[in-house]
This record gives sequence, structure tokens and C-alpha cells, in this order.
Amino acid sequence: MPTNQWLQYLAALTETLENTKHIHDIVLATLSMAISGSHIGWTSPTLPYLKSNDSHLPTTSNDASWIVSFYLLGSIPGNLIAALMVDRYGRKSTLLFAGLPLLFGWILIIFAWNPYVLYTSRFISGIGQGITYVVCPMYIGEIASKNIRGALGSFVKLMVTLGELYAHTIGPFVDYHYLAYYCAIIPVVFFLSFVWMPESLYYLILKKDQNGAAECLQRLNCYKSKQGLEEVLDQMAKTVMKDMTNRGNFWDIFHSIGIRKAVIISFGLQLILQFSGIAAIESYTQEIMAESDSGLSPGISVIILSNLQLIAGIAAAVLVDKLGRRPLLLSTTFLAALALTTSTIFYVVKLYLGRKMNNFGWILDGSVIVYEFVIALGLSPLPYMMLGELFPTNIKGIAVSLANIWASILAFFVSKMFQVVTDYCGIYTSFGFFAITCFIGIGFIYFVVPETSGKSLLEIQEDFNCHRQRSNQRQTNN
Repeated sequence: MPTNQWLQYLAALTETLENTKHIHDIVLATLSMAISGSHIGWTSPTLPYLKSNDSHLPTTSNDASWIVSFYLLGSIPGNLIAALMVDRYGRKSTLLFAGLPLLFGWILIIFAWNPYVLYTSRFISGIGQGITYVVCPMYIGEIASKNIRGALGSFVKLMVTLGELYAHTIGPFVDYHYLAYYCAIIPVVFFLSFVWMPESLYYLILKKDQNGAAECLQRLNCYKSKQGLEEVLDQMAKTVMKDMTNRGNFWDIFHSIGIRKAVIISFGLQLILQFSGIAAIESYTQEIMAESDSGLSPGISVIILSNLQLIAGIAAAVLVDKLGRRPLLLSTTFLAALALTTSTIFYVVKLYLGRKMNNFGWILDGSVIVYEFVIALGLSPLPYMMLGELFPTNIKGIAVSLANIWASILAFFVSKMFQVVTDYCGIYTSFGFFAITCFIGIGFIYFVVPETSGKSLLEIQEDFNCHRQRSNQRQTNN
């Protein structure tokens, strides 16, 4: 059953319509994640300006913490909206809808006249992020074949990183308004391009659009054999029908042992990721780098860091199916713990013990860079990528939405409390907490998280429910 799998990679970044005579416009599918990334990256170069004496919007430290955290707070209702829309209107239409608040957020930033308008802007933009974080992993998980699904799923966070890099690279060299103008270009391109993308295969089958599903599968895989296409389509249809035998609802999360396992895994991974400090460190990267006194411009440090994150994201896409989910999660979590521990020690020596660290600023720069690099390599993309493969079709919209709500609550808490804890207990307290979380997370990943690499969505569900099936078989035999 030969396939041109490079077309599936292209479909995660682009959708190429091939009928031997012409190629339609390349359409970015995960560009919605790049929009979210630009909103996340916007704070790093912008907050130092807003808090400075030159700011046209006088902003306090408390205002800055709300500007950061309101974005994450807004993603909570965004997750709920996604759960209501994704099975009713489809993955594609829901992603297009998500672009509206993401664009409107930039418009409000451009015309903001006080911090409260920025609060509103960030909250509305967060709604768009909440929707994309639910729908994009679902979409990619449902168009990809099992042997490259991990690589395709890694594009979710890779595009977020690309969006952050975009804001980080432009931010230090343009003023406040021009940065917002440049970032607003991305959602416009998204609208003009994503409209040509195909719908998710599983959604088309769910809506009993067999012709549309067959056409989409042919487009993505370029099957030379009609029989091969029909075999794959039949397998997908069986998977969907099996999942939809009992229409999913919220209470299924508690009734099914397989879904309960998936919830524990997805919630646990998000707890480790968010309590590792990713939201706070990414939002305050430029201010953190300024503490090193290494002589290297914080803005340039952030640009270097963002480029390394992008490289890590590309490496994750290559390694996730070759090494597997578990090895990548374990290794990157361990390295993140070591990097955070190093940062904690640096801050303790400099701020708590009062020692001069002018000649050792590179230690802080290096540890923060290593942390964000290894996080982008595994611990950051994998929890989101695995959301698209852990849950059956009938409950996926609800479960993924709940997992993202959980992640948004944790991220909001961490991003808001980071500034509070730093002001009252010292930044070393925050970094120490982040490091301890990673060390504890290693145990959770080792004992709880399964390997899903190389398995179809149906095989993953069968593994989750095998204990229950074996129990039923024993009862039948008795």
C-alpha cells in the first residue's frame, strides 16, 4: 500500500492538491498555531518597553503580570467553545473561526490607550488560542498515518515556536505599534490560505461523507491502487463507527477505563509541562536574560534562543517517531530539571547570598537557553501532540477541550504567580519549584505514560482497554 508520505508532511504545513496536471496554492494548516505563538512571544520584547519611562502606556509590574496571564485566562472559554463547535461544524471551520479573535486581539493592541484595553485584547486573543490548541492536534492526528503521526503532531508546537521567533526577532527593532502591525499579517494570511484545506478524514467519515473522505485520502496519500485506498478508508470507518457506537458525553470520561487512563496521562503531562514554568519563562524571557549581566543584549539573547527553539522543534518532528514518545519525554524532562536547578543556584548565589556574578552571567543565559531548547524538543510539543491520539473519536472533542482547560488554568496560575512569588520570595523560589516539578515528572512519565509510536488510533484504544477486555474474557470463561 504505497504512499507518498511527504505529502502528509506538506498537509500539516500545507495542503497540496495534486491531480498530475497542476498544484493548487500551498496552504498553511498549522498557521493558526503561529498566530498564537506571536501573541505569546509579543510580551517578551514589549513588557520591558511598557514598564519603562518611555512607554506611551504607563504599566506597573502588576499590570504586566495581568497582561501576560489574561491571555491564558481567555483560552479557558476558548477551549469550551472548541468543544461545542468541533464535532458540529468540523475541524476546518472551527479553526477558521479561531482566527477572528486572534486577529481582533492585534487590532485592540494597536489602538490601546490604557492597560485595561490590553487586558481585553489579551483575553480575546486567548479565546482564539484556546480553540486552536484543541482543534489543531485533533486535525493533525486524524489526517496522519500512524508511522509519521508523531512528526506531524510536532508541527503544532513547532509553529507556535515559529510565531514566537517572529515576534522576538522583530520586536527589539521596531516600535510598539509596528510590531502589532507585523504580527497582524499572520492571521490575514491564515484566512486567505486555510480556506482551501481539506476537512479531517475522521470528521468526514463521522458525517458519513464517504465521497469526501475518499477524495481527501486520495489527495493526502496519492494511492495508486483503488483497493489500497478502500482498505484504509474501510479501516478508518470501522474505527469511527466503533468509537461512535455509544455517542460520547462528559460522563464517559468516568465510565470507560481506557478514557480514564488517557485523562490521567494527558492531565499529568500538562501538570509537568506547566509547572516546569514554561508560560512564565517564555513571557518574561527578555527580563530574565537581563538579570545575567553577561554583556550580551537581552533582545539578541532572546532571538538566539528562539532560533534554537525552532531547531529543537524541527528535531522533535524528526525524532518523535524514531525514538518514541517515552524516551523523548524522559530525556527532555530530566535535562530541563538540570537546567532549572542551575538557574536556581545562580539566583541563590547572586540574590540570596549577595555574591557578585558579573563574570558568570553566561551560566544563567546558558541554563535558560538549554531549558527552553530541551522543552521545545520534547516536553512541550508531546503533551499536545498526544492529545490527538489518546482519545477515541466519540469523546475526543470533550476530552481534548478539558485537557486544554486544565492546561490553561495551570498556565494562568503559573504566569500570574511567577511575578508575585518573585516579588515576595525571590525568583530563585520560582525556579526551584519548577525544577522540583520536573524531577517528580520523570517518575510519572516512567510509570504511567505509554508508548504510542507506531500504533494506529484503534490499536492505542485497544491497548488502553485491554485490561477490561481480559477481565470480561475471564468472566465469560468462568
